[in-house]
Amino acid sequence: MSKSIHGRNVINLMKQHSPQPRDQWLALVAQEFGASAEFHTCQASDMTAQQLIDMFIGNGRLTETAEGFTINQCGHCAGKESHSHA
Repeated sequence: MSKSIHGRNVINLMKQHSPQPRDQWLALVAQEFGASAEFHTCQASDMTAQQLIDMFIGNGRLTETAEGFTINQCGHCAGKESHSHA
């Protein structure tokens, strides 16, 4: 069983690369963390990369455009001093 990866690690990976279409992001995430990696956040767990990205879009953390994803300021973990997306 593999260790679950926090969603902030995916956001940090996105910050290091120029915007790319969804399928290229999913390939990059699989390359970086493994094709069968599981992800979690402070809101959910046991997610695939696709489910994580869909959740980030749904909660406003990411916006998907024709060029790729825009990372939006996170408000879900605000006030949790021990938790950061930086």
